[in-house]
Amino acid sequence: MNRPHCLDVSDAAVLQEYEQAFYAAFQRVTGNRLIRDLWSWDDAGGRLATRIPYEDQLIVAQRDDAGRMDTAIATNMALREFQSSAFGFSPPSEPRGCCEFLTFFSVGNWRLAAKLRFWAACFAELRARGYHTGYATTAQRGLPIYRRIGGEVIGETEISGEKRYFLRYSLERTTMRGAQRFG
Repeated sequence: MNRPHCLDVSDAAVLQEYEQAFYAAFQRVTGNRLIRDLWSWDDAGGRLATRIPYEDQLIVAQRDDAGRMDTAIATNMALREFQSSAFGFSPPSEPRGCCEFLTFFSVGNWRLAAKLRFWAACFAELRARGYHTGYATTAQRGLPIYRRIGGEVIGETEISGEKRYFLRYSLERTTMRGAQRFG
């Protein structure tokens, strides 16, 4: 497994690879119906994207040993739009130093230790860029791992029979073993 790195979101080939990996990770998630409305799905092209413009995002990815993009996290850095608003959650009243996690996925590496190392590296990168607080939403299924890495539930809603949780992360307090800065 290679080290996490920031993607060049201005490179169309990189974005295509990212969107195809994003799609591969979520196409099998059939129980989470709300993400079909939340994100932009291109089933014919096998691509998936959030609705937040790429120029407002920091995407950190990691390749598997074969060189394929395997794990990624997309972060909304600008907060001009707030993905969590789709579930009725409000952006922070003071957005300076805050970001929003748009997606986290792993295509094939589902080992918890690997995920924790990846998250630690992402949190360290965000702290190095001056961010102190992150926000995210999750379904019931993802809640245990996100709480394990420091997510505090600050809101909850139910839409079409599906529960959504609004999480806040203190990027300053949340430190996991293996945190490393990357380039």
